[in-house]
Amino acid sequence: MIGLHISFDGGVPYLWGEQANVKTKAEKQAYPFDPGISGLKEAFKRIVPQIKVLKSNTSLKVVWLPSRGKEPIPSSPVIASSPDQRRKIVLMPYWTTARKLSLEEFLVLTALAESGDLTGSGVILGRSFQWSNHLLKTILKAGLKETFLPGLVDRGGIWEGRFLPALDEADEKDLHTLAETMPDACRCMGDSFDNPPDTPPELVVNQALAFGLDSLVRQANKPLKTKTKAGNKYSSLHDAWLAALVSADGVVHWSKESELREFAAQLDQWRRPVDLAARSPFKFCFRLSEPSEEHETDGPNGWLVDYLLQPKADPSLLVSASDAWKTKSNASKQLKKFGGDVTEFMLTALGQALGLCPEIAVSLKQKHPDGFSLDATGAYQFLIDQAGALSNAGFSVMLPSWWVGRGPVRRLGLKAKVSSPQMQGGNVFSLSSMVEFDLAACLGEDTLDIEELRQLARLKSPLVKVRGQWTQIDQDQIQAAIRFLEKQAQGSMSARDVMGLALGAEQRLGGLSVDNIETDGWLQDVLEKLSGSRGLDLISQPNNFVGSLRPYQERGLSWLNFLCQWGLGACLADDMGLGKTIQTLALLLRGRSNGEKRPVILICPTSVVNNWKKEVEKFTPDLKALIHHGPDRNRNNSFTKTVADHALVVTSYGLLHRDIDFLEDVDWAGVILDEAQNIKNSGTRQAKAAKRLKAGYRIALTGTPVENNVGDLWSIMDFLNPGLLGNQSVFKQSFFRPIQIWRNEDAANRLKKLTGPFILRRLKTDRSIITDLPDKIEQKEFCRLTREQASLYQAVLDDMHESLENTEGIQRRGMVLAALSKLKQVCNHPAQFIGDGSSLDGRSGKLLRLEEILEEIEGQKERTLIFTQFAQMGELLHKYLQEQFGREVLYLHGGVTKRKRDEMVERFQNEPEGPHVFILSLKAGGTGLTLTRANHVVHFDRWWNPAVENQATDRVFRIGQKKNVLVHKFIVTGTLEERIDEMIQSKTDLAEQIVGAGENWITELSNDDLRELTQLGREAVED
Repeated sequence: MIGLHISFDGGVPYLWGEQANVKTKAEKQAYPFDPGISGLKEAFKRIVPQIKVLKSNTSLKVVWLPSRGKEPIPSSPVIASSPDQRRKIVLMPYWTTARKLSLEEFLVLTALAESGDLTGSGVILGRSFQWSNHLLKTILKAGLKETFLPGLVDRGGIWEGRFLPALDEADEKDLHTLAETMPDACRCMGDSFDNPPDTPPELVVNQALAFGLDSLVRQANKPLKTKTKAGNKYSSLHDAWLAALVSADGVVHWSKESELREFAAQLDQWRRPVDLAARSPFKFCFRLSEPSEEHETDGPNGWLVDYLLQPKADPSLLVSASDAWKTKSNASKQLKKFGGDVTEFMLTALGQALGLCPEIAVSLKQKHPDGFSLDATGAYQFLIDQAGALSNAGFSVMLPSWWVGRGPVRRLGLKAKVSSPQMQGGNVFSLSSMVEFDLAACLGEDTLDIEELRQLARLKSPLVKVRGQWTQIDQDQIQAAIRFLEKQAQGSMSARDVMGLALGAEQRLGGLSVDNIETDGWLQDVLEKLSGSRGLDLISQPNNFVGSLRPYQERGLSWLNFLCQWGLGACLADDMGLGKTIQTLALLLRGRSNGEKRPVILICPTSVVNNWKKEVEKFTPDLKALIHHGPDRNRNNSFTKTVADHALVVTSYGLLHRDIDFLEDVDWAGVILDEAQNIKNSGTRQAKAAKRLKAGYRIALTGTPVENNVGDLWSIMDFLNPGLLGNQSVFKQSFFRPIQIWRNEDAANRLKKLTGPFILRRLKTDRSIITDLPDKIEQKEFCRLTREQASLYQAVLDDMHESLENTEGIQRRGMVLAALSKLKQVCNHPAQFIGDGSSLDGRSGKLLRLEEILEEIEGQKERTLIFTQFAQMGELLHKYLQEQFGREVLYLHGGVTKRKRDEMVERFQNEPEGPHVFILSLKAGGTGLTLTRANHVVHFDRWWNPAVENQATDRVFRIGQKKNVLVHKFIVTGTLEERIDEMIQSKTDLAEQIVGAGENWITELSNDDLRELTQLGREAVED
């Protein structure tokens, strides 16, 4: 393992490293962890193989490091063990091999701190890399803003031509932040063994910025050929200086010292206006005003740019230049309070701005310049080019609100007016049905006919006034719109395209985007209800529904009914326990009551097939249901004949793709996917099979429509409403990458607008949804390890860290996962880890706490669910708790038959004197069960996925629960269990995206982070 650090000496970045088991150099005070040139070469090879480390670029440098005695403290325990803790920490100097970094190397290396994946590389980066990455961004920003000027610098008798920073207030703030956050490693380097480097952080930052900015600008210029035939002498000092500005070392080859000093003074004077503007108490402002009424159309110079002064101490005060020139005016008296020479400042500011805005030259012909006028083309040029340049140069620029508020362009697009086609019996229409439309041009909300477009084209101006509003308009777009509308003012599109456009999908015709859509009749009614601008017609539950739907469930039923009657797919994503099942059954019953004769097919996980059967029998006994499951199920023609006599067919995802050849031959009234996240991967056989089924409507039921990323949503929506989000490639480009990678809010909002009408998501913690569900109280039970557990835990750690040094890639990931599983087993109980069948009593902190909790619950005559992800641990608990409490304990795991499983659920739920404790493996019992007889949930070991744990808890915390639910989450303090719990809590926005991905994310941690995550704290072991 090699650790890398970046330090700065005189602003120059150097790379150095630390590596254990390195032979001590012969030099006095050599750094014992110095990897040497070979170690640095190896590190480069592992992380940036395109960079070759040359010996000529390395040297010995002095680094002052915290030490105990004469032994340096490693930056990470992964590198080496820390020296004797009893010794006092002191700063000590050491020789170490360091590599001077070029700008390219600095850029590549620091970028690794932000985006590089070094898993398995055997290289860890110190905090100096992350800090240097922020410094680099500041350097690049200064380069892009061109906030630099050439200068001449005296470095101990050697004169150099350098590009020097010319910073504004924003830059100064960035530098101040960098100085405050600088790691000590960045300024630990020097050349002296006598005194540690004492350069203030502010100076280190300024030196580093100057060096980096100079290197950046220097590389952008080619060397000048200005040497004379006489040899190495330049024909003039100016030539020597210019050559130095683009040379590799920056040295000015000129022998006359006096001339160099005089020229340096001239350059300082040349820089003075820039420094004056930076130090001035004022900002110079340019304000663009639109034409008055009489100049709107034919005035040659109706636009005005006014000059104003703005005190930095009081930005709300704006003084016109015409007033500021008058020394005796009230305005001038006000400005004098802020100090500074107003006249000199204004002349200097105008001189600086002249190169960015040539129109200023006209105003300078006046004695007291106060602004200039522009025609429409000039105003447009000022808006798109000069305003930004002036702003970047530090001037304040004020533009019309319509430009600032609406952005630089009001895009010319098309508006489609769609007429609702005549209904041909019933309300169902196909998304592929074609509808007719008429087209017109539009500018935002304003519709433009073809004659108005021709009038705008004749103006030939980029800035026009439309409907009383000034705007920029692209003349090429105007011409394109005229050509297109002259050829095609009518057309047709699919109902799917109409619906997508109404919800914000992108569509282009003739090179122009369709920005607006106008409908009428029943189609307008449907689209308004989809978009939410018109409320749904509420329907009541069917008369033969057994039970009473809550108000929010009736709204869900109405929503499902609305979408299904128009053949649109619906995703009911209510929180677990809010009754997705009974809302769906009520919909099916309503369909049969309205004369629907075709059957509905429902696909669900095998574990909940029987649950659906029970729910049908309980709430909709009039619905004839067929369970298509087991080896004796009907197939082919026999199946087709059988289902014709049923209202509902329930089958599993496993059988769906096996039996798809005859399932797809049935004309289904509807297809319903329960736990629809099972098709989140569109490439799976079950996802492909689900999309082959032909039906009048499609419904997806899921509590987690987006489990890990928005890519999950595409597959579900492609099942529900094929084509709405485009194909997978279009979706990735338009939504997945912008949202998942770049966190683009606009793309996220567009996706929400497109999919929102087809997803209904309610949470049971929302009191506006349901008010009669008791509270859920979560409590963390912090346990300690026994000494036996602590010993085993440390042994696993030692073995893991030893193996980490010799493994990488998929082998490393497998090894880490295996080690994590072992650590979790140790935290549970030594007997689970050893697997020797030995006694459990007194050997586990978790088991001791479990016994205490169960004794208290038993005294209250309440029931408990215990979840574990390990079948072996479940078996151990099952046997132990039965013996300890003298009562039967139920245990459900993956090997339990369906019949036995149903019997267990029935006994626990309904038997008055039945078992009070139910142990469940998380995979077998975490979903699909209703166990509201319990009101205590114990997570004996954590899954590290909040969504999975909440699903398991929801076996209890759901409709039908009459008591407060207490959730006990067992955590062993001082171990990986506590640290991962802290990560979940502190990174709630990543819980479902990263932590929610299972345990694989842990395998991608660096060795350093993995050691920190899993290390055994002193507080972990019980006294």
